[in-house]
Amino acid sequence: MKSLRVLLLEDSPTDAELVQACLDSGELACSLHRVETEEDYLTSLVSLRPDLILADYTLPGFDGMKALDIRNKRASGIPFIFVSGSLGEERAVATLVAGASDYILKDRMQRLPAAVARAMQDRREREEKARIAGELDAERKLMRALQDTARALIIMLDAQGHIVHLNPEAAHVLDQPRLGLLGSVFWTSCIASDHVKNMRHQVQMALKNPRLANQPWRARTRNSRTVMWSVSSLESGSSSRVVLCGIDITDQQAAEEKAYFLDNFDSITGLPNRHLFLHQITQRSAQGATKNLLAVILIGIPRFHDIRDSYGEDVMNQVMTVLVQRLRQSQEHSHLLGHIAENTFALAVELADDKELTEFVPALLEMLRKPVEFESNHFVLKAYGGTAIWLRDASDPLQLLQAAESALHSAENSQQGYAVYRSLISHEARQRLQLEGDLRRALQTGNELLLHYQPQVDIDNGEVIGLEALVRWQHPQWGLLLPDKFMHIAEVCGLMRELGQHVLRQACQQLLEWKEQGLTPPTVAVNVSASQFSSPDLLSQVQTALQEFGLDGSQLEIELTESATMKDPHSNIAIMTRLRQLHVTLSIDDFGTGYSNLSYLKRFPVDRLKLDQAFVREIPEDADDLAIARSIIAMARQLQLEIIAEGVENVEQMRLLAAAGCRHVQGYYFSPPVPASACRHFLEHPFPVPDLGLAPPVRSAMS
Repeated sequence: MKSLRVLLLEDSPTDAELVQACLDSGELACSLHRVETEEDYLTSLVSLRPDLILADYTLPGFDGMKALDIRNKRASGIPFIFVSGSLGEERAVATLVAGASDYILKDRMQRLPAAVARAMQDRREREEKARIAGELDAERKLMRALQDTARALIIMLDAQGHIVHLNPEAAHVLDQPRLGLLGSVFWTSCIASDHVKNMRHQVQMALKNPRLANQPWRARTRNSRTVMWSVSSLESGSSSRVVLCGIDITDQQAAEEKAYFLDNFDSITGLPNRHLFLHQITQRSAQGATKNLLAVILIGIPRFHDIRDSYGEDVMNQVMTVLVQRLRQSQEHSHLLGHIAENTFALAVELADDKELTEFVPALLEMLRKPVEFESNHFVLKAYGGTAIWLRDASDPLQLLQAAESALHSAENSQQGYAVYRSLISHEARQRLQLEGDLRRALQTGNELLLHYQPQVDIDNGEVIGLEALVRWQHPQWGLLLPDKFMHIAEVCGLMRELGQHVLRQACQQLLEWKEQGLTPPTVAVNVSASQFSSPDLLSQVQTALQEFGLDGSQLEIELTESATMKDPHSNIAIMTRLRQLHVTLSIDDFGTGYSNLSYLKRFPVDRLKLDQAFVREIPEDADDLAIARSIIAMARQLQLEIIAEGVENVEQMRLLAAAGCRHVQGYYFSPPVPASACRHFLEHPFPVPDLGLAPPVRSAMS
């Protein structure tokens, strides 16, 4: 039992001790708080929140009746007992009339424990009654609200079907004057002709034997409303009556049809979704064997989300409409066509043999890969295909679809972009599942996920101006795995945020270790995925990591992919601004490969752009790549942004980049990504740089 909080209004410490002793003798667990003044009394009512008030009747400058009046106004539910030396019969009665629970004379203090127990019991009973009354009142209000908002049709018929009573809602739904309906034959005046027979049957059954009345049924009214009816009989003196209760479900029926569409069809393309497509395969397979091949072909279009994020939903829908039109052109071979995921279409085709299948799928993919052009937009989309054969690869429709999905996943990693399901693919799927479990375990233990660091070098003097942290997985079975072996799994399985947090903390810990070794490490960059960047706890993760390892934010760089920055750019600007307030450097990685909106780029509070290696690799031979690289470098310099070129592997690449104004590079020419232990040498000694045959640059603050 919890201790009672008792507020005692008493000016005599001796009497207070007496009260405490009496309460203790009654085995009442109480904590007593004594006050003497009105000010302390008022304060304690709020701060102590007492369970019980005991008060002397008379105090210097204050009296118990005034205290009782304050209780009545501010905390009427708290029991109030007078404990006084003398009271008198009239005063005693006045205290009870004023709301006191009891009064105790100080020469009869032995009554106090019982009076307290009774007062507390009365309080509990009052609170319980109030609770019950509140629940009953709430229930009454609920029933009243239900009655007020109910839209039931109530119609009473005599034995011949004449309407003898109907409520206003019935007249409203039937769209006829109430007085005009009274006396008319219900099914003749109200029910659509093709539903009259069933309505008469239901009414007659209710009149003959109420227990034989059927379950509720639907019937359409003459004004084309659909009503769910139920019927019951009512004996009224010597005559029989039938009460029809109806609910207008016209809107509900339309909603059900809409829900059916949404449950079974893609809202953008109007094609069957995964659920319906699978059901249609089930129906098709139930038709029995055929001499032809029944193949399920999944088509993956991986860049829909990039188009949506960069150009908006309307543009993405227009692109999708064009692709659906192209897919429909193939339907002379196809029994089924569906849109089973945002970037995945499905076909079920019946072809003569494997040869026709191997001709059909590449031709279909080639058609889908043709440029999509409308207005001023021009898109070239990738398309992958995965195929599984009914009975050969699976005898269950769901397994058949899963086999095609496995083939599609394999196709995404193949040169030709097309794969037929094989048992090897199933083995690869099992490997992916195993890798997922192993990755979860590795994130829990943390000792298998390692960071390697690739230097970013100033080609004027060979000094390391930054390091990029790149995660590696030292798998106990398969050895050192690069990100392309497990990053996709982390993304699909929702582990990217956890993996990103692990990389962030490990990079900060390594910075601290280098400092403790007497080194002066440059800024270390960590990559942040789109899912981690949109996480509401990214800022707290960065701040916590910096505080935990005693680092300044300027020692950390956050790299964001170009496409990630364009997902909800307004919110991203706010997140970037908060990161900059921590003095963290921000850079956009793989620049040039996404769908940047330059009006946003100039507003992003970023420090660096990283020129993607796709534009660096071929610049000595490819004039287009060189032109793109020069344009991006020039744009960065105009925006006062530092530019770093990735993937630099030879002197000629370096010379062309330097001539274009890019002096910071990263790539295998200087060093591959290496463990932290191998970084000491180039942190202490600059790299030797080749003579590029160029005049010394005029350096600006941002070059």
